[in-house]
Amino acid sequence: DIEAYVVSCAIGVSAKHPPGKPAGLLQNVARLSAPWKEISMDFIMELPESGGNTVIWVVTDLFSKQVHFITYAKIPSVKTLAKLFLLHVYMLHDVPERIISDTGTQFTLNFWREFLKLLGSAQGLSSTHNPQINGACERTNSVLEQYLRCYINYQQDNWADLLPFAEVAYNNLVHSSTGFTPFKVTSGQEFVPIPELPQETPNIQSLNEWITQLHLTWPVIHKALDDAH
Repeated sequence: DIEAYVVSCAIGVSAKHPPGKPAGLLQNVARLSAPWKEISMDFIMELPESGGNTVIWVVTDLFSKQVHFITYAKIPSVKTLAKLFLLHVYMLHDVPERIISDTGTQFTLNFWREFLKLLGSAQGLSSTHNPQINGACERTNSVLEQYLRCYINYQQDNWADLLPFAEVAYNNLVHSSTGFTPFKVTSGQEFVPIPELPQETPNIQSLNEWITQLHLTWPVIHKALDDAH
């Protein structure tokens, strides 16, 4: 039983970081008024290859705490990052008023600064002198990494397949700072999970098996993310 395995999973215990000081508040951040007006972004790098991917680009909305996890083969060039931004952020949420990131090369090149200026978005950079300014995204990274450590297979090559489930599950957990799920904050409604299979299902074995597997997967993902928090 998959769920029973994860509940008793020794990996899940060892994957947790020891408790430390709580993450500091974002500094120099204006009062947030609506979803996806101020976002934070970061990369999780040097992961075991999965479907040709070794990087996760993590984008966090600082108002709703909603996240997007985007896979890529390697750290993208600044031009590729701009394209990914248009596809995964702008097309879904419009232009944020401010984007907070670390001082990685992609975020400090003139091309990126001019790209944001063209869109009408301001840039906020964290630094070694003020690392907690990007704390929201780093906290998301930590939760995601702990979840992946517990749930990936022994070959560690299936994490890319799990990311969509992790994103949906993360966005539908009640966040302690808001009292709501990120999905509820951004959409105004509760997320509707994949329905139970009807008693009379179409005679498509592969479809039935796939939906059944999804129902087995959801509780495991929620358990792993709860443990990671």
